[in-house]
Amino acid sequence: PISDRVQNRVHAKFTSSLNYHIAAQPPSASTLPLATTNSNRSINKFNDHNASCHQISQIRCYGSQAKVQLEKQTFPGMQPIQPYIRTCLNSDGANNNAAGINMEFAISFLGTGGGAPTMNRNASCTALRLGGQTYLFDVSEGTARQLEFSRIVPSSISKIFISHLHGDHLFGLVPAILCLGTAHKQIMSDPQRKKKHSMDHGGDKPRLEIYGPPGLYNYINMTLKLSCAKVNYLDVRVIELVGGREERGPMVRREHRTRGRRNIFTSHYPEFETPNIKRQYLTQNEDKVWIIDAPEPITDDSVEKGVGIGRQDGFHRLPNDVNLGVGRRLHIKAAELDHLGGVQTFGYTVEEQPPPGTIDVEKAKQMGIQPSKKYGLLKCGLSVTTDDGTGEVHPHEVIVKSFRPRKFAFLADHRLVPTEMAQLCKGADLLVHEATLSKKDGLDKIKMRGHNTAYNAGLFGRSMGCKVVALNHFGSTSCGREYVGGMLFEAREGNQSASQIIASHDFMEVWIPRGGFDFNGTRMSPRD
Repeated sequence: PISDRVQNRVHAKFTSSLNYHIAAQPPSASTLPLATTNSNRSINKFNDHNASCHQISQIRCYGSQAKVQLEKQTFPGMQPIQPYIRTCLNSDGANNNAAGINMEFAISFLGTGGGAPTMNRNASCTALRLGGQTYLFDVSEGTARQLEFSRIVPSSISKIFISHLHGDHLFGLVPAILCLGTAHKQIMSDPQRKKKHSMDHGGDKPRLEIYGPPGLYNYINMTLKLSCAKVNYLDVRVIELVGGREERGPMVRREHRTRGRRNIFTSHYPEFETPNIKRQYLTQNEDKVWIIDAPEPITDDSVEKGVGIGRQDGFHRLPNDVNLGVGRRLHIKAAELDHLGGVQTFGYTVEEQPPPGTIDVEKAKQMGIQPSKKYGLLKCGLSVTTDDGTGEVHPHEVIVKSFRPRKFAFLADHRLVPTEMAQLCKGADLLVHEATLSKKDGLDKIKMRGHNTAYNAGLFGRSMGCKVVALNHFGSTSCGREYVGGMLFEAREGNQSASQIIASHDFMEVWIPRGGFDFNGTRMSPRD
């Protein structure tokens, strides 16, 4: 290792230009420039003259000053997705509002490897950024550090979804909880930020909701208790999805069973209870689907009174306003995946409420409606009376542009997607699908390892009408450029050009424009 030949520590900040290929593995470290040409930045020389430039360039240096340049798509027919792909790295201290960054509905990849972290990929973690709040899907080890490099504000994380209890999807959860607690503590120590923070959360402690299979609550509590850690400044609710298959964990061999023995997944352990962490249960419905959140349909009353959080800031917010922050509610559902026997695994979908349309203000005035709350009703598809009460105006008369809801689907490790989960993925704008195995590995290996192939990812995306399929969860021992390129070829073979296929990379971000992807229509501006 290079570190063994380094006699002195290198005291310098690096600014790396990492070239992320949209559809291939990032270039090898030997091709990456290690420093900028700025005169005020330099790299201390290594005293060991035997360390070649090639070896030095293998040091992975990405951080708060790193820049990521996304190369143009080089695969025929894949250009439409290019304007919607960017980096989520916190480059040059940029904030969420810098350079007109659209944060209404963006998917950030913080970890795209499987099994174990590698030099180029951390293990599984995907973030859905919703303009003021963030959802995390799986939290592998090292996620707290990945967050430090990204533009994601830790205090904006309001929900975490765990697919299953394998370590490469779970071991970063407790550190992330403690990291969020620290972030909220820092906010509360600032009087100016504390006031807005309290308003956003209704004057109570910020709530963090964590969803996952039975056993999740026990894992969190036992880890905190045994490590003598405390959770302050946070109200943590662990909601376990109960009623499905395999919720009691792996079957214990008959000769090892003991009468009266507690099941570690479903039992309660009072001795491990932790303050500020509560356990709740959510059962599946008749369709074998878990409804995590289901906002009420927009009505005259809901639009008229608006949303409390927005009105505290002096604005009349609609229930489907994309700028509501933590008050924004979306349709969130979960269903089971078939991964391995005894390992209950979930997939998740998130779909926003129908966004408000765009109104022709001049035409509305001509029809007898001055700017008021009635515009909100019209934007949401509700008819209103004119200001003088003599007539009625219908939405189709003044709405010049409407938008369909955006949808995100997350499929973690699996060898088979049951019908219930498949139905939830229909029409998704972005589908995250694992690509751990190759088509040549064969069906037997899929069954044995409980993982799926890139070919099936493309095939599933085509059958479900998904606009974009993002390959994810690449194996830790085979994630080189040629391997990932082969996976992309397989996925496109199965997809038959029905979707845009991309290979996810750490710190890559895909933002979905308002109204969702429409690659067959007019291409929207990247800053639309």
